[in-house]
Amino acid sequence: MQNLLEIGKIVRTHGIKGAVKVISYLDGVNFSIFKHIYIGANKLSANIVKALPLNNDAFSLAIDIIDSVEKAEKLKNQSVYIDRTEYEEFKDKVYLGDLIGAPVLSENGTKLGEMVDFDDYGASVILTIKCGVTSYSIPYVDDIIIYDEGKNCFIIEEQKFKDLRV
Repeated sequence: MQNLLEIGKIVRTHGIKGAVKVISYLDGVNFSIFKHIYIGANKLSANIVKALPLNNDAFSLAIDIIDSVEKAEKLKNQSVYIDRTEYEEFKDKVYLGDLIGAPVLSENGTKLGEMVDFDDYGASVILTIKCGVTSYSIPYVDDIIIYDEGKNCFIIEEQKFKDLRV
C-alpha cells in the first residue's frame, strides 16, 4: 500500500477565478475534509482553500497555487492525491489503486496476467489486465472477477476471461 491515495481527477476549470472541477473516486466523501493535496504525476504540493460540492461526486476546488483560469487549464486531466497517513479513515483501507500489479489468476490458480490499470465510469469499473504484451479490459463485477484479499490477487474463471476480454 502506498501513502499517496488517488482521490480524483481534475476534469476542467470551474469559474473565472481559477477553481477546478474534480471528479471524486471516493464514494460519499466530502472533499472539504481535505486540506493538503498533491496534483499530477509530479505530485505538485497544494492546499485546498475552498471545496464546494457540485453534483454526482464532483467538487469545485479553489487551490492556493492556482490564481487564474489559465493556470487551472494546465492542470486539466491531472490526478489528485492525498497522503493517507494524514487522515485516519484512509490509513488501513485498500483501494483499487493499491492493487495495481496484483496477479490475475484462473479458478485453478493459473496466472492469466496482472492488473495494470483501472477506469471508473461511475456505473462500473473496468480493469486493464496485461497478459504478456497484450492488455485486455474486463468489467470489475463480482459475477465476473473477484479480489481475494488473503491471496492478494484477482480470480476469474478462465473461460469467462477468454469470452469477456476486449
